[in-house]
Amino acid sequence: MQWVAKREVLTLSILLSLLLLSSIFLTVSAVNEGDRDIVVTSCFESSTATIRVTADGKCAPNLISLGSGPLTESATASGEIEEAHPLLVSRFEAAAIAAELDDVHLYITSGFRTRERQAQLFAREVAQRGSESEAAKWVLPPQYSHHPRGLALDINYPGDPVGAQWLEKNGSRFGLCRVYQNEWWHFEGVIAPGRKCPAMAANALVDIPDHAPIS
Repeated sequence: MQWVAKREVLTLSILLSLLLLSSIFLTVSAVNEGDRDIVVTSCFESSTATIRVTADGKCAPNLISLGSGPLTESATASGEIEEAHPLLVSRFEAAAIAAELDDVHLYITSGFRTRERQAQLFAREVAQRGSESEAAKWVLPPQYSHHPRGLALDINYPGDPVGAQWLEKNGSRFGLCRVYQNEWWHFEGVIAPGRKCPAMAANALVDIPDHAPIS
């Protein structure tokens, strides 16, 4: 009888040990799962101007995809960039629909530019401001500008800063941010929809690497 009792105690101890190990494993797994940054795709419903999120990377056919992260340049099959990033345009269109509900009209005054057009604008700015360094605070040479890369939109320029202020305040919901302190009209898709916009740079010179030639 004593042997039977000892065997039962031993069995119970083993079971308790297994349960304890299982509990530790589940706790660690839960922590790891909680720490993992789950990537979600934001989807815009135009009739209600609301944003839904999905973890499967796809939006329903009746929803507009806003993407899942900051935007990087999107080349065509030929390897050339010929238009603004499709998700950048979708983000703006979603924001414009939402803005209309607040009686605010948003419109694009400049989006994608060819490198040739960007070079012309930079040369004109140099002539007006007297130096390349001053000009580059406002208009970058084509090799540094985000317009030829399809990643920048100028909104409501030059006559409607009030409308652009709406986008500055609400744009993060759609993944759009004003990026330069001196340009109230310049917006880029530098975040995932719903994230916080980074602090604005003083001007566009931030996009020229240190010690790199301006032109």
